[in-house]
Amino acid sequence: MAQYFDYNARMAVPDQLFTPLHGVKLTGGLFRKVFDNNVQFNLKRLDMDRMRYWFDIKQGRTPKAERYSGHFEDNLKGQTASQYLMGAGNALRWEEHKGLRKGVSEVIDFITEAAEDDGWLMPFDKNDFARKEYPHYVRIWLTYGLIAAARGGDKRAFPLLRRWQDWFNRCPDLPVIKYLMLAFQGVVASPSVFVTEIGCPQDMHICREVYEETWRLAQFIGHERDAVHIRRQPGREPHPHGSELEAFEGYLDLYRFFGAPYLLNAVKGCWDLYVQDWQHPGGGIVMCEASPDAHPGCNYFYKNYKYNELCCSSFWLHLNQRLHRLFPDDERYVFEVEQSLYNIAIANQNGDEDIRYFAFLDDTKAPPVRPNHCCSGVGTRIFGSLPEYLYTMTKDTLSCDIYAPSQLQWESAQQLITLDQESGFPDDGKVALRFSMAQPQEFTLRLRIPRYATADVPIKLNGKKHCVGKPGSYVVIYRQWREGDAISFDIPMGFAAIPYKGDNAVEGFDRCSYTYGPLLMAVVGKRNHDKGIVLPGKAADLIGRLKAGKKTLSFAINGCPGYKVQPYYELQTETFSCFPMFKADSSAKKE
Repeated sequence: MAQYFDYNARMAVPDQLFTPLHGVKLTGGLFRKVFDNNVQFNLKRLDMDRMRYWFDIKQGRTPKAERYSGHFEDNLKGQTASQYLMGAGNALRWEEHKGLRKGVSEVIDFITEAAEDDGWLMPFDKNDFARKEYPHYVRIWLTYGLIAAARGGDKRAFPLLRRWQDWFNRCPDLPVIKYLMLAFQGVVASPSVFVTEIGCPQDMHICREVYEETWRLAQFIGHERDAVHIRRQPGREPHPHGSELEAFEGYLDLYRFFGAPYLLNAVKGCWDLYVQDWQHPGGGIVMCEASPDAHPGCNYFYKNYKYNELCCSSFWLHLNQRLHRLFPDDERYVFEVEQSLYNIAIANQNGDEDIRYFAFLDDTKAPPVRPNHCCSGVGTRIFGSLPEYLYTMTKDTLSCDIYAPSQLQWESAQQLITLDQESGFPDDGKVALRFSMAQPQEFTLRLRIPRYATADVPIKLNGKKHCVGKPGSYVVIYRQWREGDAISFDIPMGFAAIPYKGDNAVEGFDRCSYTYGPLLMAVVGKRNHDKGIVLPGKAADLIGRLKAGKKTLSFAINGCPGYKVQPYYELQTETFSCFPMFKADSSAKKE
């Protein structure tokens, strides 16, 4: 299998870079730990007999175990099997694992056994397809799961998916499908099939015909500030939701296929509105389904509000990944991927036991719920795919986007080139790259210099200064590379203070959040006010009062015994606040 699938010949608008499908190995550090936790999560927490419950029922067999309880299996049926394929199948893309391989094979076995001659794969009556979240959410998960299984090496998955997609393309319910519950999430499924080896143009034509909401796209093109939190479509649409971001992944693929500028303009409008009004520090998405009173700039963060749902950040992450491939010189898209990974996805992983639903930013983190829910599904997909976020490429260009200890086997135009990366991220900004190759070769190397770098970054080539990178850009080096060539640099990182603005402001106090490089930081300690943690002094002065502790990125606060500052992603059961309060200066002039 090729290292990436070049779909540009099918597209009116080509991508500039591609995401690797294999060839990256995590060799240490935080990403390696998270990846390994995810392998164990799939092996320990997801039971094969319980996952196949509804498939057994469909086959007329007595299940060997009780089904999983909760919405996913009680109402949607079969979702946990798709979740397993997303996590295990993606992990198998990067390295072999006997247990995961066996599990993926078993899931494909019982899906295949229950499949119908016309391509229908779901474990319920096809006459019920146009109900609940079946045609959208359930179909998307099955699509993602089969793609992951195929990429992970199970050759039966793609033929199953092609027949399933063909069934959808002629589905008798298509005339009403975009008026059904949460239909906007259905836009992404067919394009996801199209950009694989088994895609066909009908996938895109049918998708646009039955799902496109031109009235909605016009709202985002016009940057209407109420577009995110208010939907006025015909039919049953119970609430707006940040998961609509998933639709814009699909719309971006439709733009690339059809070349219609309004589709790209709608995606960019959506992106602008979310960055302007609907992001917490650290990248979390404020808008979610359980926030009926949400409005632009509300920035709720107390636990009685629902926000920072992992699903929403997953779709935001993948939208930005798609934008990066199309606009690789715009560093902000990779920044959004990076902060979504550290501050939401990784922060929501509870070791190898569970994956949290919400990334709450005050009091304590959300307790784990159960191993199968929407956020654990998108979470295990992200964790199994971690190696793919580090690099993008073509045959003659290699882009280093996110830094982590890793080894890349790059299938370049002429030969296999090995890149070994040593990195201190996220603890520090030191990066060292070393190339191994049989023969000298000319190619372009792109090095991301993140926007949070506090100064220009000198780049050394074989120990000597070669060039300087500017924060928020890519350094581009084209040369003839040789065996043993080495690149090194150190990205300076520091603290930044972000004053809080939103509906959870407290009269008489200033609130502020703090970041260190790409990391959202938290003040850890006992709540000493009914609205959170109050610290002495001024918000702007806190950074100067921090004293490095024995543990990396853990800081004591001078004058505040019992309190410390550390990365939010590290927290599990501690009491904390990402928005500590400081008594406001009463002498300051009010605006």
